[in-house]
Amino acid sequence: MTVEVLPKEFGETQGYDVVVRQKGATVQDYLDALNHAFHTFVLTRTRRPERADCWGCDRCCAERAPLTIIDCLVLSVATETRTLPDFLSRYTSVVVTGPVVDITLHRLEDGFCIFLDRKDRTCCVYPARPFVCQTFFCCPATSRALALREAIVNQGEDELVRRWLKTRRTVHYAENPCVNPRDWTKTPFAGRWQYNAVPLRTVVSKQLWRELYRPGFRSSRNWR
Repeated sequence: MTVEVLPKEFGETQGYDVVVRQKGATVQDYLDALNHAFHTFVLTRTRRPERADCWGCDRCCAERAPLTIIDCLVLSVATETRTLPDFLSRYTSVVVTGPVVDITLHRLEDGFCIFLDRKDRTCCVYPARPFVCQTFFCCPATSRALALREAIVNQGEDELVRRWLKTRRTVHYAENPCVNPRDWTKTPFAGRWQYNAVPLRTVVSKQLWRELYRPGFRSSRNWR
């Protein structure tokens, strides 16, 4: 086991923690462990505590969903979009504010994700859903678990912006744009096509890695 997601109690609610067991663990190892936990643990759903699953719940589908470069490559295949510029033009919102570029899933006029099935309120591209969607669950989590998710999202989107700068630069909204390509250097996602090619250790800070890496850690697993 390279990454382990552990159940953790937060007062009266039930959430999770993350530890890394092996130095070579990848982002895909983290995704696999998290998805397994989401499907097997009994977790407190803070937004709809009366439900036992996410089926038909779309509350997170109206929120900002930043994309990584790998998300776009995977979704391009799922949507049969031939090029990255075409995908960005059709399915994303590229917002430039001063020196900052934010690339997120496009939301339609009703405020919900372009990939949400409006009839049954489920995701139309679920097997290819972005990293931020795969890793979100409306339950408590430890600070290191949340920091890990944030680091991967930020590094992955930074690489997407770097690639965007090399394309036709689709822009859906701009306010005083002054983007400097030199601000967007290569990240651990550069040249990677899959999450199993991105080592976790290269994505997080040294401090966060020291918190996450626990090869000999054992949880008491006092799960109620």
